[in-house]
Amino acid sequence: MATLQAWWQQHLPLVEALAPDPSNQQAKPNNAYALRATLLASIERTFTGPDAQQTLLNRFQVRGAFANYMQQLAADFKSIAASGWGAELIPAETILQSQFPEVLAELEQQHARLAELQALFVAASEEDFEDSDDTGALPADEVKALKTSLKETKGQLKLAKRDTAMGNPALLQQDANRIEAQLARHKALEDEAKALKALIKSTTQNRDALVTQARAKIGTNEARQVITERLGTVLLASFRQYLRADQRAAVAAIENLWRKYAVTAQQIEAERDAAAVELQRFLVELGYA
Repeated sequence: MATLQAWWQQHLPLVEALAPDPSNQQAKPNNAYALRATLLASIERTFTGPDAQQTLLNRFQVRGAFANYMQQLAADFKSIAASGWGAELIPAETILQSQFPEVLAELEQQHARLAELQALFVAASEEDFEDSDDTGALPADEVKALKTSLKETKGQLKLAKRDTAMGNPALLQQDANRIEAQLARHKALEDEAKALKALIKSTTQNRDALVTQARAKIGTNEARQVITERLGTVLLASFRQYLRADQRAAVAAIENLWRKYAVTAQQIEAERDAAAVELQRFLVELGYA
């Protein structure tokens, strides 16, 4: 990865030269495909040539990792070649992270809480749900049953207030209060989820407006620095993905060997004891013990 980082810094001027030169309007536009061919040949020599120091990735893996990288950012390279270092090439998340980190943090918290509530509602709908954490969430069928029960209880309470023979008003009122409290706790969760959805929508709209305003203030040099930094980061990530795949293959091979040949001390001792018992039985049968 250190070699890859050094390679990127060495070839960064070629990438920067891809953008049109505003001071020379007669210059021919640079070709993103030509740049791709040049960089691919160079990176292949660096990692698989006679002087290469690495043996983790073969020639095809090196070419594949770089080809995936160029394909992922093909539109970016074409845009740079056509229009230069436009701030529109900077992802919104990058701008927000550098200019408005609090907006991202707020949005992340809102999404996290909404996901928590939605998971709670899903869990409440399961057949064996038990509200062990006393969240107040209720299954949909129980909400419906409680509403029906509340309506009936209030009807009985109304009659009992006119005629005590129809029931105990105090007990009926307690039942009604209990049901209302249950429904109120559940509704509070539903209302919070609705409010969060509206808040996320508002925050997202505000975020988009902030990104638009920030982009308008970013100059060419700053945009170039941010964009090239992102290009380098994505390149490193592309090769890390291939290295992780190689690592996973090695781990899988070791785990396979372990499953096939690993024997614990407990198993060895058990086999030893069983063999000792069997030997003792033979000795007894032969009259030696």
